[in-house]
Amino acid sequence: MRSPILEHRNSLQTILSFVLGTGGRSYWRLVPLKRLKFLLLGVFCLVGMVGCLLDLIVLGEKPFIEVVGWTVFTGFMAVVYLLCAIRAPRVIVLLVALHYFLSHPIGKLLRFLNAGAPAPPTELGVRVAAMGSLALCLLAGIFFLLFFYSEGRTSIRLQTELALAHSIQHTLVPIVHTRSQFWEMHGVSLPSEQVGGDLVDLVQGPDGSALAYVADISGHGLQAGILMGMFKTAARTCIVESPSLSTLMARINQVLPQVKEPEMYATCAAVRITHELGHATCELNLANAGHPPILYFSATEGKVLPFPSNAPPLGLLPEPEFLSQTVKTGVGDLLLIATDGLTEVCDAADQEFGIERLQSLLIEQRHKPLQVIAAEILDAAARWGKQIDDQTLLLVRFSCLSCPPDSV
Repeated sequence: MRSPILEHRNSLQTILSFVLGTGGRSYWRLVPLKRLKFLLLGVFCLVGMVGCLLDLIVLGEKPFIEVVGWTVFTGFMAVVYLLCAIRAPRVIVLLVALHYFLSHPIGKLLRFLNAGAPAPPTELGVRVAAMGSLALCLLAGIFFLLFFYSEGRTSIRLQTELALAHSIQHTLVPIVHTRSQFWEMHGVSLPSEQVGGDLVDLVQGPDGSALAYVADISGHGLQAGILMGMFKTAARTCIVESPSLSTLMARINQVLPQVKEPEMYATCAAVRITHELGHATCELNLANAGHPPILYFSATEGKVLPFPSNAPPLGLLPEPEFLSQTVKTGVGDLLLIATDGLTEVCDAADQEFGIERLQSLLIEQRHKPLQVIAAEILDAAARWGKQIDDQTLLLVRFSCLSCPPDSV
């Protein structure tokens, strides 16, 4: 059983490291106001002590109504300043001006309410001001601790959920690295700080064929991770029943709406590799549903042939038409499928990494091992800008004799 003191200390460390760290700016902007109630009460009490402290400075000569009035006014203005600072910092200057112009009429109102009332004895005034300062200080400490404790528990719960989702992702999306007589394949997924739903998978058939795909579930968090697991299960079931890419896309499109939220969807790019005995070529069947273009480097032509999406993402429309294209491979040909977590990385000027840079890297690195090519692409994206989404790619190199590409 964990010690309550240790749990509270861990909660405090967790929330402080978050709200004061890299996630602090987005935290203050997005946190619901009801979760800030203890923080606001703590600020009210802490700054409200100014009213009591001013009375102590003059040895308790201020009337009780005036002390209470300035305590409430200064505490309230401190809360307003804090809310403006975290939600609307541009109006701080206007708030300072408003504070200045309100101070004079507030003072006149308090003096009017206290008109005719006798001043309290000096000793009594000092005691009341001191006790008021002590009480407000104690309340401020209690409210701050309550805030840190509640937010710490929330943060720990979110981190636990994030760790669970990362664990699911690592289990369901292992590194793919397989070699056959005619091709070599390497697939890897690099999760972001937030858990998404990227998936790379390979299923090999008893006839020597192989079907590989890259999928990207919309959204982030545990929900996307769970839907990614359902996608993989559905895809493998459909592949066993029918290796046709068109059929695979159509069946997953029928299954997804039953297990997802209405706004969620999945993009998918798939390749099926077959080889007939007695023939010198592999045949590729390509399908792309809402995914970034499949990039195919033809060693014969010395250039990259893009195969863009020709169907909507899965799970959005009831019965779209899913088409596939056929390509004959050649020696040294390369195929690359990547998710938008790579192509949409932005630099300081908000310029995306883009498909063109992927094409250039594929041509420049084509003679290197697939693991090295994958590492070079991921490193180039990391140098370009900060990763904000899962980055997944699949590389296939072909070694059978070539025939000219034939798209149908």
